[in-house]
Amino acid sequence: MRIDLHREPADVEEVIRQCVDALQDGNVLVLPTETVYGVGAIISHSKAVERLLRAKGRPPGQPFSLAIAGIEMLHDFSPDLSSLAQRLARRCWPGPVTLVLPVDVEMPVLRALPETVRDAVLAGGMIGFRVPHHPVTQTILGELNEPIVLTSANRSGRPEALTVDETLRSLGDAVDVALDDGPTVGTLPSTVVRVDGDSWSILREGSVKRETIRKLTAKIILFVCTGNTCRSPMAEVICEKLLADRLRCMPEELEHRGYVVMSAGIAAGADQPASYYADATVQHRGLSLQGHRSQLLGDTQVRYADHIFALTRGHREAILSYWPDADTRLSVLRTDGGDITDPIGGSLGEYAACADRIEEEIENRLDRILAH
Repeated sequence: MRIDLHREPADVEEVIRQCVDALQDGNVLVLPTETVYGVGAIISHSKAVERLLRAKGRPPGQPFSLAIAGIEMLHDFSPDLSSLAQRLARRCWPGPVTLVLPVDVEMPVLRALPETVRDAVLAGGMIGFRVPHHPVTQTILGELNEPIVLTSANRSGRPEALTVDETLRSLGDAVDVALDDGPTVGTLPSTVVRVDGDSWSILREGSVKRETIRKLTAKIILFVCTGNTCRSPMAEVICEKLLADRLRCMPEELEHRGYVVMSAGIAAGADQPASYYADATVQHRGLSLQGHRSQLLGDTQVRYADHIFALTRGHREAILSYWPDADTRLSVLRTDGGDITDPIGGSLGEYAACADRIEEEIENRLDRILAH
């Protein structure tokens, strides 16, 4: 059966229900993704997975990946993900990156699988996971509440399938249902990244390039105040200097050492320079805010940041009201839970005292920031 999403756009909910039912009944489906077409079967249906293996013709030792609805499902397979694995999952998903991660083979979800299914997805204690960035496929995964064993919709060794017609020519009768969303936007498959502890390697470079992955592995430290013209910019450059001193490198080398420091404001105007006294204060420390431009705190900064330091309790509460999922990565900069008050309108001496307190508190946090 072929289902054309463009001919019946009003029936998307019915299409999703049909696909969920088909997968649960043990059918093999072709599904659109943001890269190339994929073909899959649900992990709990061993006969469907066996059919997928035969259709693909993939040689032994090349396991399939699991398409999951979101990062939360990873904990069913690996409850102790490394900080690097969590970072890449948070930043890359949903999207065209497959993460090959260590799993606990004693977890109930893996112990319950038939041996043929385990062999199809597990290799060396690791499984590849992906969250496709396609709205219909994402919704299907969410409705299923279990992974789909997913691979590119072509015979092994043949070109990637960019249309449903190509998938059907390649796989033929092995496909029960083909969900047609027209030609794919991408032409390359997902990039496959192996993450083991705090080390990573590219197994297959696809639509996301190696240099982009390298940047996404960096640990991001984010300071947040109100207007992003005084306290948080001072914290940003002071933190860069302290990190560089500890790592024995220049501040401009921090990104290549795996660290990025940023600042933002919860009520910041766009593209405003740092205040005169803030810049004068850091200049006494051999630093500069001449190139600083304010930015409003947004989804991307919060999603990507590994450590979010609010300058006051009010800032922390404001962040949590918009991004409650950031709670485990968010804290007030002062280790005693107090506020670093705004020096705006004060003297240069008050700015200097504020910077001293910021430096002291960052020093108290450095070991945690640098810990893997």
